[in-house]
Amino acid sequence: MKHKLIKIFNVCLVLSFLTGCWDQKMLKDTMFLSTVAYEKKKDKVISTIAIRSYTSKEGTLVNKTYHVEGDSPRDDRTKINQQVSGIVMSAKKRIILFEDRLAKEGILELSDVLYRTPESPLTAKYVIVEGKPSTIVELQQVGEELIGEYLDGVVHTAEANSLVPIETLQSLCTVLFDEGKGLALPYMKLNTENKTVDVIGTALFNEDKFAGITLNPEESKMLLLLGNQKDKYMIMSHKINIHDKKYVVSYDVSDAKAKMNVKPDAIHRVKVTIPLRVKVSINEFTKNEMSSSALTKNVQEEIEKVLQKKAEKVVGKLQKANCDFLEIGREVAAYHPSIWKRLKWRQDYKNILINPEVQVEIIHRGVIN
Repeated sequence: MKHKLIKIFNVCLVLSFLTGCWDQKMLKDTMFLSTVAYEKKKDKVISTIAIRSYTSKEGTLVNKTYHVEGDSPRDDRTKINQQVSGIVMSAKKRIILFEDRLAKEGILELSDVLYRTPESPLTAKYVIVEGKPSTIVELQQVGEELIGEYLDGVVHTAEANSLVPIETLQSLCTVLFDEGKGLALPYMKLNTENKTVDVIGTALFNEDKFAGITLNPEESKMLLLLGNQKDKYMIMSHKINIHDKKYVVSYDVSDAKAKMNVKPDAIHRVKVTIPLRVKVSINEFTKNEMSSSALTKNVQEEIEKVLQKKAEKVVGKLQKANCDFLEIGREVAAYHPSIWKRLKWRQDYKNILINPEVQVEIIHRGVIN
């Protein structure tokens, strides 16, 4: 009798696997969304969506662009499903574009559909666009790449070159719900001449709303240095003054380390000092030689002055935007809990004293030396 019960149990177990999932979606009935752009039109949300499909003859991937207008992104998705010969899924979505004007009203509400949809890719990237992002999606293809793959490549290249912060759909949610953090996202625009896109810097956020304040590429690099978020590469270039003459110096940031010192302050409540140590390798200097130690010291001091000014400007913009990207709030909460309890961080952050202190060391002067 015992053996019969075991056999019956095994048969039932096998049958349970054969029945399939109750919520399965057949691949043959699915159309994959690769890129979506959101814009504002009065009280409506306009979605421009690129959907990938195969040509029947050659079996190659092509893009089809759809425009829909609704009350919310979910409403737009429903209307898209009424126009296509399949079910639209976002599992292959790589890039989500927001019109800068719309982002000023907040991106969290527009992201609700993504967090509630199980197949939403957690590695998808958010990008703020100057002007209409639909014009970017309408390119459909750049060179041999479809628009989704192209934009994904542009953002990843910018991240690797330490030009923009690395944020994904997954990490963005943790930032927005932490009072001691601030959000910054890649900022780009359409290059009408080349029919490509340009990454023009970083957009700063006050909670989930774009503050309307941006950092240019050089300021964005300084932001990442102050936040210890330098990625694989970082090349910087600017003019310096040596003996009343202007020279161009370019260098690789080989290593950088920023610390944070937080102390109570009677006037500003909190005083923050951020010592930043930067090691650089010179790869261009228009004086053509850097043989003497005195000249090397002069160049080092001039680079230090330029970076110090950039650091102060970046900190000023962060406070003006009320964006705690450097996570000073978390530092205060962790090491000064009594002060943190007395503060209203969302209001008090922009009034605290933040002093960056940049120190530069040239560790390599180029192969000709």
